[in-house]
Amino acid sequence: MGRMEEPAGQAASDPIVAQILADCAQVSGELSPDTEPIESITRRRFLKGAIGAGVAASAWASVSRESSAQLDTLPADGESLEPLVPVVEVTSDKAWKDDVLDEQIVSEMMDRAVMKLAGRDSAKQAWKDFVLPDDIVGIKVNPLAGKQFSTRRVIVDKIIEGLYGAGVLKNQIVIWDRFEAHLIDAGYEINQTDRGVRVYATDSPGVGYDDTIFYETEKDSVIRRENDGIKSRYSKIVTRDLDVIINVPVMKHHAMTGVSGCLKNLAFGSVDNTRRFHPSPLHCDPAVAEVFDHEILRGKVVLNIVDGLLASFDGGPMYSSKGEWKYGGILMSRDPVALDQIVLRSVGDKREEQGLPSITRLSNHIRSAWRADIGTNDLDEMDIQQIKV
Repeated sequence: MGRMEEPAGQAASDPIVAQILADCAQVSGELSPDTEPIESITRRRFLKGAIGAGVAASAWASVSRESSAQLDTLPADGESLEPLVPVVEVTSDKAWKDDVLDEQIVSEMMDRAVMKLAGRDSAKQAWKDFVLPDDIVGIKVNPLAGKQFSTRRVIVDKIIEGLYGAGVLKNQIVIWDRFEAHLIDAGYEINQTDRGVRVYATDSPGVGYDDTIFYETEKDSVIRRENDGIKSRYSKIVTRDLDVIINVPVMKHHAMTGVSGCLKNLAFGSVDNTRRFHPSPLHCDPAVAEVFDHEILRGKVVLNIVDGLLASFDGGPMYSSKGEWKYGGILMSRDPVALDQIVLRSVGDKREEQGLPSITRLSNHIRSAWRADIGTNDLDEMDIQQIKV
């Protein structure tokens, strides 16, 4: 079983964490309880308005590049003909016993989620729908907040079990992040050998960033650029080492971007020179969506799994005992935007319960990802299948 631990003062010795906390403090000071949320436009709402104005065809072409070629006409009521996006949410009131995580319950939650998403009768068969036996599979965890509030090892171990059952050898599995120190703080033992599951980071020996594959933009804070550069290079883990990626963020509040979910975990965990995107009015938008949208990254993601066993509504992205609650859930989908929208809703609802200001206006990167056709941010376009364990 896994027990929650008290914070270890990580920020005092970690310059990356210290920078993040300083940026978060700056952004947090701009929010007030009187802040009006900015509602994200959705495809369905946009289509209805466009049809009312008599421009349905052009509107549809602008919001759905790929699906427009598949549609001859729109229904009379303006509803989309696109199939609903499958999303599975498994929750359990038994996941936590006081401050102790019941790993057997979590194991069952993971099995039920992947079976439901794949429409299979067994977890072993379900995992075969996402990977091939010869794939090199990257598991992108979020280890920033240490053992207290990082991607839980029980979830990662279940992924490894599923991959192994699908024919993927353990040495073909890579648990990774940008910084080796963060992996270690979160309880992951570094292993760059050819034996067992590999665990390493972009700053591990022999890895680094790819000088030939990068995201380039001047939509940033000039004074925060690393070496005065306007390029953010992709990790060689992404460009060189992996065939497919399973993205496993934590359900949490983030003072700079409202929430940190699938999009931010993978995008900013895959490139360097990211602090230039933090300040207002950017809040990491549109950089998160645009970094994610590169084929070298987006084209490799086969599954997104949100660890919502413990979730945060305030004090993120680090651990804050006053800002967490035992959500007891796991979210799973191929669509990272859909999951991030659900995370935003869940965290936002909890903040509203606590009388905290809205974070919607900080989360525009989710809407930008929808605009890039990475996925949907419209709850009406999701087939959310809920399971109780």
